[in-house]
Amino acid sequence: MKQVLLLSAALMLAVVPAACGQAAGNGEGPETVVRVAGTGESSTPPEAASTADMPRSLLVDNDALKADVKFEEAIFALAPGIAADLIDDANSRIEVMQEDADTYKEADPEFFRPYGLKIDWRVTGAAGSLAGLEGFIFTFTGGAHGNYMTDARIYNAETGKRMHAGDLFTDQAAATAALSPDVFGAIATAKAERSGSPESRATFLGEVTDALAGTSLLSGEVSLIASTEEDKLGGIVLHYAPYEVGSYAEGAYHITLPQAGFRDLLKPDYAGLFGGEPADLQRFGD
Repeated sequence: MKQVLLLSAALMLAVVPAACGQAAGNGEGPETVVRVAGTGESSTPPEAASTADMPRSLLVDNDALKADVKFEEAIFALAPGIAADLIDDANSRIEVMQEDADTYKEADPEFFRPYGLKIDWRVTGAAGSLAGLEGFIFTFTGGAHGNYMTDARIYNAETGKRMHAGDLFTDQAAATAALSPDVFGAIATAKAERSGSPESRATFLGEVTDALAGTSLLSGEVSLIASTEEDKLGGIVLHYAPYEVGSYAEGAYHITLPQAGFRDLLKPDYAGLFGGEPADLQRFGD
């Protein structure tokens, strides 16, 4: 079972200030975010939008919020609706954090510290009608430390419509039951390695099973990963943020499931898009 681990959140804290506090691509003020065709209040459908003028980054730098959002160029080669959806999501996050930060700053200016938001989106695997993306998100709201997570998404690469991981399988419940032992075992192994106590793996396995049993694994943060075979997908990756299956100090868990272990469970339309082994993926902060 291949496992790829995310480095410490401390590496994600470097929020880059923007010149003059502009949101990249629009030249407006520091508290303005970018709206592109197909997002927000626009009446233009995402599939009809052009990616040419869409921003590749969003930057905000003011007294209350430091935000830095980047979109990998490969995203813009996919259906326009995908980029539009990610930009709209980032805009919404910026707006919510700006409003919350402004409120906190006004209520308690003596103890307030500027909020931070850092997002990096990239394509992790694409083949045929499927595209998998991951967004690594770090937030700081003035506490003892920031928090981070992976926002994993699967899209129809032709229409730009977002999909659920369960949509890939003929029977989602059966797929969850079949994949659960591998997922629980991989997390337990990672916990044993991180703790330096390999003899405790059985204990960790019991704890993980208790925590996740009965949940729908495919309804969580699941992304696709590229394959060692050209134009194929090598598997799926399930992401667990700090606190989901352990303490913050343990960090996040990213469990890669090779396609050979579940290909027979996929819908016929998707099974042919998978093959080979999961490609090595360098994660944010590596």
